[in-house]
Amino acid sequence: MTLCVCLLMMGVSAAGEGSVPGDLDGDMIVSAGELEAAKGSLERGDLTDEELDLIKRIHEEYPRTVVDFSGKEVTIYRPVERVVCTASQHIESLRSLRVPTKTIVGIPEGANMEAYFAEFASVPSIGHFYEADVEKILELQPDLIIAHPGPGPGGNSLEELLGRMRGSGVPVISLNCNIPETYPDEMRALGKIFEREEEAEEFIRFYEGVLQGIAARTGSIPDEGRPKVYTEWKPSNTNSILDMGAVEMAGGVHIFAGGRPVREVDSEAVMVSDPDVIIRLVWDRDYDAIASDDISSFTDATSEILGRPELAGVKAVKEGRVYAMASPFWTYLPGSSCRHFMGVAYMAKWFYPDLFEDLDPQAIHQRYLTQFQGLDYDLEERGAFVYPPPA
Repeated sequence: MTLCVCLLMMGVSAAGEGSVPGDLDGDMIVSAGELEAAKGSLERGDLTDEELDLIKRIHEEYPRTVVDFSGKEVTIYRPVERVVCTASQHIESLRSLRVPTKTIVGIPEGANMEAYFAEFASVPSIGHFYEADVEKILELQPDLIIAHPGPGPGGNSLEELLGRMRGSGVPVISLNCNIPETYPDEMRALGKIFEREEEAEEFIRFYEGVLQGIAARTGSIPDEGRPKVYTEWKPSNTNSILDMGAVEMAGGVHIFAGGRPVREVDSEAVMVSDPDVIIRLVWDRDYDAIASDDISSFTDATSEILGRPELAGVKAVKEGRVYAMASPFWTYLPGSSCRHFMGVAYMAKWFYPDLFEDLDPQAIHQRYLTQFQGLDYDLEERGAFVYPPPA
C-alpha cells in the first residue's frame, strides 16, 4: 500500500511532465481500482480534496481522442492546463471556446504585439509558425502543442518541424483554424480536448448560420449570373487557389479559378477576363488598433487600381466596383484570422446589394467580438476593415 501511495503522489506532483494523476500502472488511464486507491489516500490524509477531484475527473472524462487536420489521431489523457499555440488563429479559436487566458503559455511571434490579442502581451513568443523554436516551446512545459500544418512561405512543408514537435513527447495537434471547409471540425476537436463541447457547438451554429444563410440565397444563381471577381494582395499579384474559396462562398466566380496558383498576374489577363468586381487585400497595418474612420490604406489601395491605365476599360473600374478588405477578414495573409466568414459576408453584400439588403456584416462582426471573443470593442469607434462599406 505504501508503494501505491507513493506512486499516486508522484502522479499528482509530476502532472506537468506527462504523467497522469492517479495512474498507478503507467498506462496513462485512471481505472476504477486506481480511483478507489485515491479515495483511500484521501482518507489517510495523503491527498487533498482538490487532488481527488482531479483524479475522479480524469477517470470519468479521459482519455479523449480527436483527429487533426493531417488525419492523425491525437489522444489527451488529462486536462490541458498549459498549451502553446503556433498560429494566431489558434489563440482566437480557443478564445471563442472560452478557454481561460492563463491556459495559453506560448504564442507565435508578433501576436503579443497586436491590439486584438492585448491580454497576451506578456506571454512568451515561440517564433513564427513556420520556424517555431521547439526548445523554447518545451521550456514552457506545455501539456499540448497546437501546431500549424503548413505550408510555410513559398509552399515549404512543415513536416520536419512537426516531426520534432511530435518527437518531444508532448501531444501535438495540427490545425489550421482559418480554412472555412475544415474549421467546424477543428473547433469540435478543440472543444473535445478542452472540455468545451457545448461552447464549440454554440460557436459552430453561429459560424455556419452566417455562411449557410449566404449560400441559401446564392445557391441557385447560375455561373453566368455571378459576378466575375479578381482579387490581389499587392499590385498585380493574386493567389487564386486561396482566394477563390471565399469568393465562391460569397456567390462570385474568381477569374483565375481552376488554374494553377497564380502569384504575379499579367494585366492583359485581367483585361481579357474583364472582372465585374476587383478586391484589393491590405495587410500593412494593425487594423484592429486603428480608428474606424482611418481609411487611408484602403483609399490608397483602391485609388491605385482605379488609376491604372491598363485597367481603365475593365468593367469593375468603369462601374466603380473596386473594394479593399483588411487581412483579418481573409484566410491567408499576414494578420489573417478566424474572421474569414466576415469577409464572405461583406463580399456577398458587395456582390448582391439587393439580394442581401437585410444583411448587416458589421453587426455580425460585433456579435462575434462581444459574444465569442469576449472583447470590449466597439466597431463604431475602433477597427477599420473594408472600403467602401456596403450601402
